[in-house]
Amino acid sequence: MHGVEFAAGTVFAGYRIDRLLGRGGMGTVYLAAHPRLPRRVALKLLNRELYSDPEVRGRFEREADVSAHLDHPGIVSVLDRGVEDGLMWISMQYVDGTDASVFRREPMDPARAIGIIAHTAEALDYAHERGVLHRDVKPANILLAPARTGDRVLLTDFGIARLRGDARQLTRTGAFLATLAYASPEQLSGTAVDHRSDQYSLACTLFTLLTGESPFPADNPGAVVAAHLTKPVPRASATINNLPPGVDEVIARAMAKDPAERFDSCAEFAHAAMTAAGPASRVIASGRVTPLSQGRADIDAAASESGPVVQERWSARTEVSAPGHTLIRSEPLGSAHRPQPAVSSRWRVLAVSLIVLAMVAGVGVIGVGAIYWKFVRPNRVAPPPNWGGHASVASGFTDLIPSGPTGRGWREASCFATPSLVVLPGDPAPAQQITCTDTNGVTSWYTEFPTTADADAYLARHTTEDATRQLPDTTVTAHRPRDPGAPFTLATREHGNPLSANTVVEVSWPGHSFEETRDNWWQQAPF
Repeated sequence: MHGVEFAAGTVFAGYRIDRLLGRGGMGTVYLAAHPRLPRRVALKLLNRELYSDPEVRGRFEREADVSAHLDHPGIVSVLDRGVEDGLMWISMQYVDGTDASVFRREPMDPARAIGIIAHTAEALDYAHERGVLHRDVKPANILLAPARTGDRVLLTDFGIARLRGDARQLTRTGAFLATLAYASPEQLSGTAVDHRSDQYSLACTLFTLLTGESPFPADNPGAVVAAHLTKPVPRASATINNLPPGVDEVIARAMAKDPAERFDSCAEFAHAAMTAAGPASRVIASGRVTPLSQGRADIDAAASESGPVVQERWSARTEVSAPGHTLIRSEPLGSAHRPQPAVSSRWRVLAVSLIVLAMVAGVGVIGVGAIYWKFVRPNRVAPPPNWGGHASVASGFTDLIPSGPTGRGWREASCFATPSLVVLPGDPAPAQQITCTDTNGVTSWYTEFPTTADADAYLARHTTEDATRQLPDTTVTAHRPRDPGAPFTLATREHGNPLSANTVVEVSWPGHSFEETRDNWWQQAPF
């Protein structure tokens, strides 16, 4: 029998089969009910005829082994594995959505594409920090599900991933498991790979999302390999109108043939792409993302009705309105905090010589001072980046949010200014938001509204008050979501603190109830 055929209602390894999710060359994936918990899982089964193949079986086992090392909200969790009736199986976190490959031949809005890449980059860097290389980054392995703030993005399929230092090979002679369209030159040439190989594949993925086509499309596999090894990186702006050329330069650097010429991390690549895209204006209406003209005259001529909102990751904001939607334009966050280039030691030696000559020639104190200031003064280290336009959000939660996006918050949380905000019709439009994820897998969104009335209106519409916690000078209320399927597990609001009066905090702890989140996060959080 080729593949695995189970009818709805069949019980396998304790899991009750609901329906077929997908079928591939290696296995079959079903939606199934967990045998003991009220949750659904993706049950992945290796095709029966492949069980005797040690290399394929090794890849299947590797997916569970490697994923067990990773606990990140942007990586699909592997829950369990086993062998039943001669079938190898893995139970995985079920993501109710689709994968990014569905956008093949359909160019995606640049703001959304870069946002997806930024979330994937964070997950990859997390894996790299723990010694795991994915080695098969591509749109089909990036899962997308709807979320309150746009796309929920999760990286999956670590079947050919490798732990650093593990020399075991999972590719049989003459076969290459990574998808050619997204494979790095070092993978194709058989040389050593590191985290920068995943960055190359991530850049190929961004190119595909932007243009609808992979960087080196060809029917002949040999032509694809030759292009990755020898051809220059194509320019996405040649296909997409109004795409800033700077995005081409960022992709070209991340896809450099020499890994040493790429960015140091995937997050650095994603940030560079976001910066190069500029303060692009976007409007979301009826589920479609439509670019608007950035011309001042076009913006000033817009009408004044409010509706759904998308806010890019920018600080200084200009709001205008048009029928059916509201547009928020802004300036790039953090541009004032870029490190200044250091003066090289060669220039410093030369400058000292100039000072000596200047003093002999009698050019005066001003001339000598100018030379000193430009070349000799000690290299100034730029301060770490702060929250810029999002400082008003962070200032109300100094014990929860770090002083800047490079720091760590409560429970070692990593935080960033949320790239985009999509507002449901009828909801008040937020001002800005910071997102944090801690080491327990708890994600918290700190959303600042223009007024306290807006914050109250949002909570009244989506939650019911559950508990109150008394602090020395303020009180904190815990709110239960009205909709059991809401993307947050708990919401909270601090009363009596003017710095956080307009901010609603929503918390998501996948796999945990409201009560568990209330007792283990809300009751202990240092508001």
